[in-house]
Amino acid sequence: MARGDTRYSARMLAGQELAVDSDEQWLFRQGDLVLGPITASQVVEKLYTGELTPDSPVAPAGEREFRNLRDTAAFQVHIARYEAQGRVAQTMRVEQARNQRRVKVLGGVAAGVAIVLGIAGWYLARNAAVYGLFGAGEEGDGITMDPPTIRLAQARVDDEDLVAYPTNDPRRPDRPAGQAGVPGKTPGTAVASAASRPPRTGNVTTDPDGLEMAQQFDQGAINRVVAGNQSKLFRCFKEEAERTPGLAAKIPMEFVIGNDGRVAKLWVDNPQFKQGPLFECLFAELKKWPFKAYDGERATVGLSFNIGKRG
Repeated sequence: MARGDTRYSARMLAGQELAVDSDEQWLFRQGDLVLGPITASQVVEKLYTGELTPDSPVAPAGEREFRNLRDTAAFQVHIARYEAQGRVAQTMRVEQARNQRRVKVLGGVAAGVAIVLGIAGWYLARNAAVYGLFGAGEEGDGITMDPPTIRLAQARVDDEDLVAYPTNDPRRPDRPAGQAGVPGKTPGTAVASAASRPPRTGNVTTDPDGLEMAQQFDQGAINRVVAGNQSKLFRCFKEEAERTPGLAAKIPMEFVIGNDGRVAKLWVDNPQFKQGPLFECLFAELKKWPFKAYDGERATVGLSFNIGKRG
């Protein structure tokens, strides 16, 4: 309550209770000082404003004997009302303090829950970016997938021919099997677990002719596309499982991402599925994946799927 409102309330109370004695003059003592005279209404007003207390000594003007305000009959009604009002105010303060403590506790709990949920969300988002929404080990009708790997494209030796891919050098056509190659260093692989290393851009490698080629593909961007689309390949494996009842096999595969951001080549490293319906289904689906275009050496992504339970 504002001080002005308190004074107004004190005057109202004094006028109601002391109308008969409103002209009586009173002295009051503060320390060694004797102050006054003031009217009874002013005494009540000072009580409610805190200038006087129930234990403040007062005396009628002209008398030397001072008594505590609470022991003075003329003010006992006001003292009772004042103390009742004080008890109500104290109860309200206690309840307010209790509510404030409760709010602080609830706020602390909410902050703790928010931190836990934030950490859990970060962990799930991190795993989803690498392994997919439900993780690499999530099964779909007996199909599981290992974490992907990303590396620089390099020459592969298949069963029938030697395919040099990709060189980014139009001067060098693919060589047939048995033809001697040009001496030199082969590009070193830069295998990286999708979960462990940050995106690599701008690194420099050297091709067999000694020309420096910049590796500019973004592993993080590739991981996100793989994570968001890998479950679409499960359809191909499910169809193959229907064609081959009891199928239980590990099917590694690699595909090359062209500089235009589209899958340009696919190898299925399982003799049973190098060609055929499964290969065609996988290749058709991979061609739809929207990788980001880039310059420099092309990237190879390795995936490995497990179908069924091998004994």
